Amino acid sequence: MRTLLISDLRPVYKKINFVSHFDTIGRLILFFRTHGCEIFLTHTDDGYCAISKDDVIGFGWNDLVSDLLMNKNLSPLMFVFENDSVDKFLQLSLIYKKPVIVLGPGNIPVGILYYPDVIAFLNGYPMPTRVSGVSTPFGIFFTNSLARGGVNDIKLFLTGGLFSLFAIILFITGSFFYEILKYNFVDFDPYTLSLFSIILPLVIFLFLIKFSKLSKLHGAEHKVAHAIESGDILSKNSVNSYSRVHKRCGTNLLILLFLLQIMVIYINPILACVIALFTWRALGNKIQFYITTSEPGEKEINNALFAGRDFMKNYFNTIINNVKISSFRKVYNLGIFQILSGYFFVIFVINFLAWSLLWLGILPKDYYQLLRLFL
Repeated sequence: MRTLLISDLRPVYKKINFVSHFDTIGRLILFFRTHGCEIFLTHTDDGYCAISKDDVIGFGWNDLVSDLLMNKNLSPLMFVFENDSVDKFLQLSLIYKKPVIVLGPGNIPVGILYYPDVIAFLNGYPMPTRVSGVSTPFGIFFTNSLARGGVNDIKLFLTGGLFSLFAIILFITGSFFYEILKYNFVDFDPYTLSLFSIILPLVIFLFLIKFSKLSKLHGAEHKVAHAIESGDILSKNSVNSYSRVHKRCGTNLLILLFLLQIMVIYINPILACVIALFTWRALGNKIQFYITTSEPGEKEINNALFAGRDFMKNYFNTIINNVKISSFRKVYNLGIFQILSGYFFVIFVINFLAWSLLWLGILPKDYYQLLRLFL
């Protein structure tokens, strides 16, 4: 029986390109946009280092790649040759817990191999390339509709309820801010006062998230999501090397909606759409980096790893056993139904209490009308 060689794994090579460590970060960003590569390699005295799209986040356009290597403390990758056996790759992966460079003729890198990709290829089933996550006060939830892992349905329901309470508090706080501003700044334009009454509660809410453990959980969730989508090993060492900023984070979507809402109301709608579409992702990434995520500690990383491994176990069971997932089950696996159920349950309860207190003559009609906006 022929020994399985690294060259047999060519279908799962990750595409790479090269960049000099004397190049600027701006040029590297243009490379990513132009070539569509997942990673770039740069050669140092110690060997080849891999640079991903996420590694450039937080650096200036004119910073050098060498600055990135120094600040990120990226260590050189191990390598195998295409005529080596697959066993050698497996041994290196299990020992160093990192992806491995494949060297072709002339010792030129031709690709990068990730352990889960190789295992999936050898076993005949695909790896998940997209995964969604939710950070909750009770832990982390991962899903891709085929499988899920992490916190259970009850905790997702409670998360929706808490989100509903925060939304109501933000709305009421904004109304109080508007009344206070209108009373103290009578000469100001009502539209300007309304804008400030929307922004101030949101800023307070964001800073409350920043200094809570939720921001650390959020950062850990993004790191593990990156590792899963990159086909990397779910270990502390590998996960910590990834960015805590994710391009598909809900923060980016909320920023887009917020920009559109503010600009359509207070600026020209067409101009608002153009500005929002060109700035929402960059602004969302910045807000993720500086506010909604923090560098996670060991506890948060362990929490995210537990959820990620739980998701991967359920995903592999689904794929390996060829389990047929109904459309309803796919929607249910996303966790949206559970979160929305908790959200609207709290709104229903608060409205029922408000109606009861109004009927008993305890709650003034103005406050009842304010709360009814959520029903």
